[in-house]
Amino acid sequence: MQLLCRVFGHKPDKTRVWNDNIDFRAPCVRCGAAMLRDERKSWRLFDEETDGASSRKQNRRDIGNGL
Repeated sequence: MQLLCRVFGHKPDKTRVWNDNIDFRAPCVRCGAAMLRDERKSWRLFDEETDGASSRKQNRRDIGNGL
Protein backbone atom coordinates (compact mmCIF):
# COMPACT_ATOMS: atom_id res chain seq x y z
CA MET A 1 0.00 0.00 0.00
CA GLN A 2 1.39 3.37 -0.97
CA LEU A 3 1.76 6.27 1.42
CA LEU A 4 -1.05 8.23 -0.27
CA CYS A 5 -3.47 5.37 0.38
CA ARG A 6 -2.40 5.21 4.01
CA VAL A 7 -2.97 8.94 4.46
CA PHE A 8 -5.97 9.66 2.22
CA GLY A 9 -7.48 6.21 1.66
CA HIS A 10 -7.93 4.23 -1.53
CA LYS A 11 -9.42 5.86 -4.61
CA PRO A 12 -11.13 3.74 -7.30
CA ASP A 13 -9.99 4.21 -10.89
CA LYS A 14 -13.37 5.12 -12.35
CA THR A 15 -12.07 4.72 -15.91
CA ARG A 16 -11.53 0.98 -15.28
CA VAL A 17 -14.80 0.01 -13.52
CA TRP A 18 -16.33 -3.34 -14.49
CA ASN A 19 -19.24 -5.48 -13.34
CA ASP A 20 -18.47 -8.97 -11.99
CA ASN A 21 -22.16 -10.08 -12.01
CA ILE A 22 -22.55 -9.11 -8.34
CA ASP A 23 -20.84 -5.75 -7.73
CA PHE A 24 -18.97 -3.08 -9.60
CA ARG A 25 -15.20 -3.37 -9.18
CA ALA A 26 -12.14 -1.27 -9.98
CA PRO A 27 -8.49 -1.06 -9.00
CA CYS A 28 -7.23 1.69 -6.72
CA VAL A 29 -5.77 4.45 -8.88
CA ARG A 30 -2.91 4.97 -6.42
CA CYS A 31 -1.77 1.43 -5.52
CA GLY A 32 -3.74 -0.94 -7.77
CA ALA A 33 -5.52 -2.76 -4.90
CA ALA A 34 -8.80 -4.45 -5.87
CA MET A 35 -11.88 -2.49 -4.78
CA LEU A 36 -15.63 -2.99 -5.01
CA ARG A 37 -18.70 -0.82 -4.68
CA ASP A 38 -20.89 -2.32 -1.95
CA GLU A 39 -24.64 -2.25 -1.35
CA ARG A 40 -24.33 1.16 0.35
CA LYS A 41 -22.84 2.54 -2.89
CA SER A 42 -19.49 3.16 -1.21
CA TRP A 43 -16.11 1.89 -2.40
CA ARG A 44 -14.00 -0.42 -0.23
CA LEU A 45 -11.22 -2.95 -0.60
CA PHE A 46 -12.17 -6.33 -2.06
CA ASP A 47 -11.73 -9.11 0.53
CA GLU A 48 -11.40 -12.57 -1.04
CA GLU A 49 -12.63 -14.34 2.11
CA THR A 50 -15.87 -12.38 2.54
CA ASP A 51 -16.48 -11.16 -1.03
CA GLY A 52 -15.22 -14.15 -3.01
CA ALA A 53 -17.92 -16.12 -4.85
CA SER A 54 -17.83 -18.58 -7.71
CA SER A 55 -20.52 -16.60 -9.55
CA ARG A 56 -18.24 -13.55 -9.88
CA LYS A 57 -16.78 -13.01 -13.33
CA GLN A 58 -13.09 -12.21 -13.74
CA ASN A 59 -12.09 -8.98 -15.37
CA ARG A 60 -11.24 -9.62 -19.01
CA ARG A 61 -7.91 -7.81 -18.48
CA ASP A 62 -6.97 -10.25 -15.69
CA ILE A 63 -7.77 -13.46 -17.59
CA GLY A 64 -4.79 -13.13 -19.94
CA ASN A 65 -2.44 -12.08 -17.13
CA GLY A 66 -2.77 -15.29 -15.14
CA LEU A 67 -4.43 -13.56 -12.18
